[in-house]
Amino acid sequence: MVFIVTALMIEAAPIIEYYSLKKDMSVKAFQVYKNSDMVLIISGVGKIKSAMAVVHLLSIYNKGSKMDGSDVYSNDILVNIGLCGAGDSNYDIGRLLIINKVTDMDTGRDYYPDVFCGKNLPSVSLCCYSRPIKSKDMKVFCDMESAGIMEATKKFFYAHQVLILKVISDYLAPEKLDKKFLKSLIENNITLIDNTLREVKYLNEKFKKFSLNEEESKFVEKIVKNLKFTDMMKQIIVKDIVNAKKKGTDVLNVLGFSLESKVNSKLEGKKIFEHIRQKLK
Repeated sequence: MVFIVTALMIEAAPIIEYYSLKKDMSVKAFQVYKNSDMVLIISGVGKIKSAMAVVHLLSIYNKGSKMDGSDVYSNDILVNIGLCGAGDSNYDIGRLLIINKVTDMDTGRDYYPDVFCGKNLPSVSLCCYSRPIKSKDMKVFCDMESAGIMEATKKFFYAHQVLILKVISDYLAPEKLDKKFLKSLIENNITLIDNTLREVKYLNEKFKKFSLNEEESKFVEKIVKNLKFTDMMKQIIVKDIVNAKKKGTDVLNVLGFSLESKVNSKLEGKKIFEHIRQKLK
């Protein structure tokens, strides 16, 4: 299943039309549109609303979760598609961007979607604000939803299953724009968006073929607990293990040493973390 989150109807309308999505009248809290393999939700503006929309959407339609203890990858992906402001004119209005880092400007927290697709798209960092930004507060690219989406999705997905796509709508002067023009920005990129989604689904299928089995999942849980790894560190290790399996590496044998390792500080944990990553290369 492909889950899509947009903030506004003007962002959603071209997607609804292109994929022939129909409104789900059983959902009352948000506007939701779907077909057999895609569900789109319109969250409203702001990271709190976007986070609520993600959780609401997945509570209804998602059959599994990475939090169920299995660590078995699903085929689901979640995509945020929308507009963003740009602090300078290095890229033209209407340019589609793929986001490799999201910074919550209220908390300073960073999120890192795994970007394995869209090689022909500019890969950039995005700053998420809780209020509209004027040019005097300039950051290169900014929106108001992405941090909420990244925070919510980490409870359900791994980083390679989350995609943030943004189209530049303005150079931080949104008051000069009209709805017809903003809608056209998504319309003009819909084929490129579709190609990118197809690529993500294909890569996710390949990734799943080498996902962790039950024994490997339990092994990872043990070393994460023993070494006090963060959730992000766990995701990185899992990705490294998957890549090592593709090369035919016996990961349990290679990483056996880590079960005996103990840490007394975050610094020690980070050193062993880097050692594990080196072993898996």
